[in-house]
Amino acid sequence: MHARTKDGASPSASVGSHAARWMVFRAFLTQNVSIGSAYGAFGVTVLPLQEQFGASRGAAALGLALCVLTTGLSGPLIGAMITRIGLRWTMMLGATLSFIGYALLAVAPDMVTVLLLYALPIGLGTAMLGSFPSSVLASNWNAQNPGPALGITNMPLLLALLPMVGLALIQDHGLGSFYLTLAALHLLLLPVIHGVSDGPEVIGKPAPDPHGHVAYKMPAVRAVLGSPAFWAMTIGAGYLSAAGITGVSHLVAFAIERGIAASPAALLLSIMGGAAILGSLLSGMLCGRIGASQTLVVMSCGLCASWIVLLSTTAYPPMAAAALLIGMSGAGVYPAVNMLASRLFGQHSLPRILGIYGLATLPLTFSLPPLAGVLHDAAGGYGPVAWFIIGGTALVAILFLTMRRGAPLGRAVEDAARPELSCAN
Repeated sequence: MHARTKDGASPSASVGSHAARWMVFRAFLTQNVSIGSAYGAFGVTVLPLQEQFGASRGAAALGLALCVLTTGLSGPLIGAMITRIGLRWTMMLGATLSFIGYALLAVAPDMVTVLLLYALPIGLGTAMLGSFPSSVLASNWNAQNPGPALGITNMPLLLALLPMVGLALIQDHGLGSFYLTLAALHLLLLPVIHGVSDGPEVIGKPAPDPHGHVAYKMPAVRAVLGSPAFWAMTIGAGYLSAAGITGVSHLVAFAIERGIAASPAALLLSIMGGAAILGSLLSGMLCGRIGASQTLVVMSCGLCASWIVLLSTTAYPPMAAAALLIGMSGAGVYPAVNMLASRLFGQHSLPRILGIYGLATLPLTFSLPPLAGVLHDAAGGYGPVAWFIIGGTALVAILFLTMRRGAPLGRAVEDAARPELSCAN
């Protein structure tokens, strides 16, 4: 028998409830504002930063790398914060830090200050507000079938829209006005986050505290790190994410090397960004139908096939189709990882599991794109890079094929995910 919520409905019924839909909408907004501002808006600020501070291209581009590094390193800390103080206050703090960071960017006196702001308040704010806590929120409120909710939450709408908005604002009003706009977006999120609750109240389990938080025991870090299934998920999905980032970083240069003009080559990135919106939604739907590990097999095959196409043609239409496939497949990885982690370790273990996952995948996501550049320079072309991605994604597909659909990791992990008798305040 399913446990029942306070009004007598089963938890599965909460998937379509008014409250669950609003929580998914909140998660969609927080994820989009945070990730869209940090990642999507950054590209249009690089040249203005160079001009304003006389910085090199490498120094101007370093801000995003520092933000990504801080976000990855702080994953376990964010997981602990969600466990102790709940999603609402974690996300409130993230929105506040990001607001401060972007507001200070508007008046930053030099490039060193810009880099420090991206590394600390913006990097930490993105970690506390972005994909990680937003996905936990959506998943908690749709525990029976989180796939569609995770797909909606991670649709990168502002990731595609903010660069166009930013370009117009910077041209008409300057870089400072764009940063102030990003700060205002985070400020407007505060009333949205105020309505966040960790999950629906269920009879037989502790009621949420006044801040909507219930404290749960987490599996021990040692137990997680000693789990072969965790490392299979981490290495496999981490490689897929790194391959997707490598595509974003190198696709334009790859296309130009294959004889495509600069303008059509740049359009491939726009195609990839638009496809990411569809890919996230598709991944969520597939997770609900065929399971998370099988969905990751599909994403692996999509990335593998796309690079085979890129390597085998110099015609633009097949390259555009490959860019579409890279965007869809790369964006589909994180929703599937959320659902797989929930199935393997238990829903209430997500904050700890995803926090450790983010830190453990950092060496792959941070190092593979620049290593692809080094390999290109050593080989004199992108052929070996493409084959490395093709071979790796094929192996990852085989890896996820061997994982049982939704197999729990044993009674110890299930027991560790049970709620405590008292709530954290």
